Amino acid sequence: MTIALLGGGTGAGATTALVALATRAHAAHRRVVVVDADACGGGIDVAFGIETVPGVRWEDLLGSDGPLDGERLLERLPSRDDGPQVLSFGRQWCELPAGLLDRAVTAVRPVCDLVLVDLGRAAAAMRTERYDHVLLVARGTPSGLAAAGATVQRLGARPMLVVRGLREAPALDVAGALRLDLAGCLPDDRHLAVDLERGVPAGSRARSAYAGACDRLLRDLVVAAEAAA
Repeated sequence: MTIALLGGGTGAGATTALVALATRAHAAHRRVVVVDADACGGGIDVAFGIETVPGVRWEDLLGSDGPLDGERLLERLPSRDDGPQVLSFGRQWCELPAGLLDRAVTAVRPVCDLVLVDLGRAAAAMRTERYDHVLLVARGTPSGLAAAGATVQRLGARPMLVVRGLREAPALDVAGALRLDLAGCLPDDRHLAVDLERGVPAGSRARSAYAGACDRLLRDLVVAAEAAA
């Protein structure tokens, strides 16, 4: 299953949500790979605390041609001992060709239980029809929801909405106003920023409300995918 996430405006929390979903899925003994498609995001390996761990990053794949070997690629990707494999950018900016992103996702999809893609704002990554689910993460504030509405207009498919900081009833109202299905709600968590500074991935606090919400979101998405199969 492939799930792509993007944020509705700056500070929506899409990358944090993706890291937490990956962490929770890995804790549930699923084989997970994270694919970073946001060239201007600074590298999602930082959010996992593995920016100094050796391994293949996008710049190492530039210039490659033809299909990629998914199993071999996974073996070369950096990861924590207790976390998923991560295909990310290094510290030097590079442009990610859309074709290379396609080939990477195509390669790892058959050898993983879950592929999570951080779309960011990369125009080349906006071909959302290639993913099983597309999640738009939005802050539950007037400005955050307005940004989410504007983002929807850029997409080639209707995403599912994930609202941060609202309870289910008002979040359902918001989703209805945007003409989107509500995938779930994520609570605000004051520990997330502190954990990031310490190199602790979001979702690592298994008993937190945030981790529990991510577990429910993953369960619902898996059920939906199985029902559609």
